[in-house]
Amino acid sequence: MSPGTRKERRSDAAIWQEVEFGSYEADLPVWMELADAADGPILELGAGAGRVTLALAGRYSTEGGWRGPELLALDSDQDLVSDLRPEAERLAAAVRVMEADLTDPKRLELPWRPALTIGPLHVIQVLGDDSRPALLSHLAASMAPGGTIALTIVDESTLLGSGTAASQILPDMREIDGWVYSSEPLWVQVGDEVLTVRRLRERVSPDGRMERTVKDEILHRVGPERLEREGLAAGLRPEGRRQISSGPDEADSTVVLLGVPA
Repeated sequence: MSPGTRKERRSDAAIWQEVEFGSYEADLPVWMELADAADGPILELGAGAGRVTLALAGRYSTEGGWRGPELLALDSDQDLVSDLRPEAERLAAAVRVMEADLTDPKRLELPWRPALTIGPLHVIQVLGDDSRPALLSHLAASMAPGGTIALTIVDESTLLGSGTAASQILPDMREIDGWVYSSEPLWVQVGDEVLTVRRLRERVSPDGRMERTVKDEILHRVGPERLEREGLAAGLRPEGRRQISSGPDEADSTVVLLGVPA
């Protein structure tokens, strides 16, 4: 059975997200706390394979019905959206999944005015200096008054040094439908404007055939102070920060909280 014909019919993008991020739970308590306090719908930026959205859906979906706010998950990858949508809709009618290009916020039309917007796993750093402020301005105008935007950025003080090998870190691994997947961090390169995280991806078929690829993740460098300044320019107000400790094998993160004026 080839990866494209798995019984679950998940895309390669969704499988690699599960391999590389599926076991990451360090940030979930922050999102649960903010979601419980939200007085209205919740928007997730860059939902990917649904790690956070499905965790929230599981929290609010009970035998007696839905007991929480409406959830809207956005991602720019059509395959990820196609994979996540039926699973989210199966859990609850109050969960919606939409394809959206965050680099073009003028075309981003939300069905609700969110009370909380979250951006896990450094999705805000995928956007460059030209598109990040535009997204913040669009969110400021689109959210409910008094709402909160919570965006995760890399705590660079906990990163490996530029070009440093990551051989001491064990690879992330999953077995899915007889295929064995492995994603090994090789190094982190700290440039003037971007961070480059290189991974070696390997998958072995049930008959022993191995495929290897190299994946580079590019993140624009932005610190909490700069993100707060961009928020202020967009009409938002800084409302503090949360620190997420990811353990010895992962860089820590900082969650920057920005408030929408009431």
